[in-house]
Amino acid sequence: MDRHSRPICFHPITPEERAVQLATVRHWKVQGSLIKSRLLYLQMKHGIATLKRILQDLDEADRATLTKTVFVGEWYELGLLIRLDAAIVAALGATTPNILEALGAFSAELNIGGTYESLVQRDVDGFLRLSAVVSPTFQTFGSARYEPEQTTGPTRAGTVCLAYDLPPPSQYCQSGIGYFQRAVELCGGVNPDVTVTSCRREGSAECRFRICWQSSGGSTIPMA
Repeated sequence: MDRHSRPICFHPITPEERAVQLATVRHWKVQGSLIKSRLLYLQMKHGIATLKRILQDLDEADRATLTKTVFVGEWYELGLLIRLDAAIVAALGATTPNILEALGAFSAELNIGGTYESLVQRDVDGFLRLSAVVSPTFQTFGSARYEPEQTTGPTRAGTVCLAYDLPPPSQYCQSGIGYFQRAVELCGGVNPDVTVTSCRREGSAECRFRICWQSSGGSTIPMA
């Protein structure tokens, strides 16, 4: 896959296609922290009026769930997150083309800087290795591992590999680009670049995120 190309799972799909994809993974769930971060992003970055407008675009059942308290430690249907993301893209995608990456970056700031704040005291490789270990705390499906690369000089690289028994819904992985970019920055990495090198929905065995960054010089990142 070309370095700057996007896999098929990043391409927009119709609501009907999305419903078909979600029907195959109805048992998949995500932690409420992922959904909560979306709602906070909209409120903080675009205002409460935009948040309310986007919620009005969802069906009654989703809107009822999201207008109540979303508990960060509870499990919610993956479809709720996917439909919320789709509504956000529909409302803001024209003015913010990389809106899903922005959502992922915001999620990293909330979740890594909060519950997993201690992880950012490690070097980037250490964080990425541990992030694969804690992946089940955010979703009930798939498994993750980290493959560091042997590099010389200040340039570092590694790949986060996500294995799923079924292809995840389209655009689910797209926020991962922003998440990993911001996570690397929070760990002290400089100029991070994230490329999806294989895609489960294109027939690959795994979704693979290759991450490159410049070392800041130290193996441990002191907290401010």
